Amino acid sequence: EADRPKLKKLLERGIANMVPDLRIVEREELLELEPNISDSAVCALFAPTAGIVCPFGLNIALAENAADNGVTFIFDEEVVEINRTDDYWTVKTQIIKTVNMPGFAATRMYDEKEYKTKAVVNAAGVYADEFHNMVSADKINITPRKGEYYLLDRAAGGHVSRTIFQLPSKFGKGVLITPTTHGNLLVGPTADDIGDKEGVNTTMEGLEKITRTSGLAVKNIPLRSTITSFAGLRAHEDGHEFIIGEVKDAEGFFDCAGIESPGLTASPAIGCMLAGIISSKYSFAKKKNFIDKRKGIIKPKNLSVDEYNILIKEKPAYGRIVCRCESVTEGEIIDSITRTLGAKSLDGVKRRTRAGMGRCQAGFCSPKTMEDIARECGIPVDDVTKSGGDSKIIVGENKDIYQTKAQEV
Repeated sequence: EADRPKLKKLLERGIANMVPDLRIVEREELLELEPNISDSAVCALFAPTAGIVCPFGLNIALAENAADNGVTFIFDEEVVEINRTDDYWTVKTQIIKTVNMPGFAATRMYDEKEYKTKAVVNAAGVYADEFHNMVSADKINITPRKGEYYLLDRAAGGHVSRTIFQLPSKFGKGVLITPTTHGNLLVGPTADDIGDKEGVNTTMEGLEKITRTSGLAVKNIPLRSTITSFAGLRAHEDGHEFIIGEVKDAEGFFDCAGIESPGLTASPAIGCMLAGIISSKYSFAKKKNFIDKRKGIIKPKNLSVDEYNILIKEKPAYGRIVCRCESVTEGEIIDSITRTLGAKSLDGVKRRTRAGMGRCQAGFCSPKTMEDIARECGIPVDDVTKSGGDSKIIVGENKDIYQTKAQEV
């Protein structure tokens, strides 16, 4: 009850921002909406126009649509230097290759490239401060703010039917409990400032904190149905604001930095805003014949029986289930690999098809998915990675190891 004034301030802010249909619901109605709400909750701010989205699906769809409209994507190159020359920028990158030679230790080799451009958009998340500080005397500082989560099985997905937040604190919106677009239950995140910009490990302390804190909003959360835990990093800038626009002392360099929560929700508006700023500066015209639709991956489970049978006759791979937990077919996996900006790793396939996201967490489907990636990408199966880089899964074959040991004996 003591927190009610804070809730009223959120209501007033939402109304000022023209969020429709906002209202405060009292305990009786709150229980009708969410029977598993905490016994200590007395009221809530109800936002019936709120929604949820799959962040993987959104980002991949936007990227594929951009590629279809002529955008070139370059991967696995680290930006090491950005310089202004006359009226354009030179961006220098470095490619690190690990070369293995029999009888010698692995050697790291470096290959450098240069790109020249009128405009640079710095949308580098927790690394955005490093690139900004390469070109500007007005320095910024971004701190990685770790958020740890529990992901529960679909059997727990109906425990709540809406996203339930606790009152925000200085560290963000706090621990939430929400259904996902695929029917799971998501619980988290924590909010801990760390120094490691790659620190996406989970911790015992963080997960215990979620266990304690989540019960303040929702009771009897079935955390024993957890199928995985994970962590992500938010890009918290010292000024606690989004930084969007051209850098004052670096013409043609545009920041999109410090985009923490609610960055995903705001991303379409941020994209339109930044595109407008850059287009105005350079008098860019809208692309003629812009492709405004993107064809997603066919989901056989969404087809009628007759439609599915026709699909299987045309493409038999859609009749072979690879991921049993999520009922993902080989046809979907092949599509995810061979389409625009196709997947090249197990995580790439997972984020496009959900193969490996189920109860067994890829324990069953990984070998077959790896075979499909190797075949479609034309690479040896032992070069297939979990998430790119050095995250190789196969380090050797049991038979080879056995024969080597036998020879040594």
